[in-house]
Amino acid sequence: MKKILIIALAALFTGLQLSAQITLPEPLAGHPLTKEYITQNLVYPESDLEQGNSGTVVIGFHLDEKGNATQHTVKSTFSEAASPIAMHLVKTILWKPALDIGIPMEYDYEYEVDFNAKSYKRYWKRHERLTAPLTLEADTSYNIYEYKQLNEVAKPYFADGSNMGKYIAHNLKFPDAAKEREIQGTVRLSFVVETNGNVSNIVVINSVGGGCDNEAIRLIQETVWIPAEKNGKYVRSHNMQDITFSIGNRNFQDGNSY
Repeated sequence: MKKILIIALAALFTGLQLSAQITLPEPLAGHPLTKEYITQNLVYPESDLEQGNSGTVVIGFHLDEKGNATQHTVKSTFSEAASPIAMHLVKTILWKPALDIGIPMEYDYEYEVDFNAKSYKRYWKRHERLTAPLTLEADTSYNIYEYKQLNEVAKPYFADGSNMGKYIAHNLKFPDAAKEREIQGTVRLSFVVETNGNVSNIVVINSVGGGCDNEAIRLIQETVWIPAEKNGKYVRSHNMQDITFSIGNRNFQDGNSY
């Protein structure tokens, strides 16, 4: 009996060691930023919103060694009307693969999309849902295209007719931490413009620090775009944007030069 107990404990310990060596999949943009993306792009089913129905939709899928997600299924849901909304959002998320001792591996994973009626109403009382004037049908393949593959590239849309340069100049808030430490430089962001013109999967390619990365992300999060076009449809596309924080220019919130 004692020998059997020792063997069982050894097997349990080995199993715990193996599980501890596996790093779970993670959204390419990170969990916090992906949660923000879900919040900003969630469209609550009208009937559930009216009745105050809240709950969670769990989407399961398979990730390969490169982080490509396939075989999406609804594992559980609180509302049939909410399921396709959650499914669409999860299908737009890009992933880092699971790791086994640092080596990419295939993995079956689940992602939860929360629907909270009270939080949803409160959020959209404080925010404005920006939209661009779209005229074409959206591609439903979820493929992401590069510039050279496109008929028309994605373009930022501003209702007042301004451009990205003016938008950044008027809205950039130089972080206090960067100002105090005289940090400057160019933050480069990679992101996807979705078929509805919203931005997803924001990743910092070149970091500056001092709060500049977060400010650059905020600026891009709040933009809306005319999506890229291919074969007469709006498609998802990879995009890059540089945002420069320069001491000496009048780009601090207070308007002074430093």
